[in-house]
Amino acid sequence: MNGFMNLLKRLNNPVLFNEWKMRMRNGRTPWILFAYLVVLGAVTLLYIFLETDGGSYYSPYQTRDMFITLSILQLGMIFFVVPGLTAGVISGERERQTLNILLTTNIGPTRLVVGKWLASLSFMTFLIVSTIPLYAIVFLYGGVSPVQVVKVFGFYLVTMFGIGSVGVLFSTLLRRTGIATVLCYAVFFCYTVGTTILGEIVRELLYYYQRVNNLPRMRAEWLNIFNDINPLFALMNLFGEGPVRSVSPGAANQSWLAQIDPYWVYNACFGLVTVICLLLAVYLIQPVRPSLFKRGAGER
Repeated sequence: MNGFMNLLKRLNNPVLFNEWKMRMRNGRTPWILFAYLVVLGAVTLLYIFLETDGGSYYSPYQTRDMFITLSILQLGMIFFVVPGLTAGVISGERERQTLNILLTTNIGPTRLVVGKWLASLSFMTFLIVSTIPLYAIVFLYGGVSPVQVVKVFGFYLVTMFGIGSVGVLFSTLLRRTGIATVLCYAVFFCYTVGTTILGEIVRELLYYYQRVNNLPRMRAEWLNIFNDINPLFALMNLFGEGPVRSVSPGAANQSWLAQIDPYWVYNACFGLVTVICLLLAVYLIQPVRPSLFKRGAGER
């Protein structure tokens, strides 16, 4: 424990430490954790009871279905909670008229944004990690590989980082927390639904073009990108469900796009979104912003 605390001290981010202390010393924190685990535990036990009809036999295939159900519930909870946690981290300071005071200290815009971002996601990460024993119960019956369990939790972290960075960016751009929160919810709802609809529209247009021009119907692997970056489809892809594509490394009849694991495509997409949004938030929050483009030699 001391080694972990020493590692945290090396981060040298007082904003992060202060936010952690305030959240963990809150009397509601253990009750929220308790209620969340009780609800998920009740869902797990109820699912087992309904699938077995009160009997004693529980097949691995049923365990796999319950694991998928729990994973989808966790993903829905991430989409519901994270925007509310992150969309007010900067705008809330602006509403309390404390943002300018923080910017005059030696904290700096980068440490302020990163500290607020990590602190707002720390509680959500704590909730996700606390559900590992419930997943262990499911894992005990078989039907799910250890690699899938690790990938699911990695998927959760990448998704939280991406959604949280967008929430921080909206919190920096907008002065009102309520507006920033609503826009963050709207953006990810449109993103999830829009990638699904756009992928189908582009695929049908491509097939229509091939029919009109009497061209052979060829599979365009690049169209799978719309499903690969969709959070729900990316999660289902970990279990071989939904509109997924098979990955066969080294197959001669597949292009290099078809051989890329969709899991890493999703991680790369949300990782890039995270970096871009945090950099923009740091740039926008600075009292004196450096010029992004240098003026031409003829300008004075």
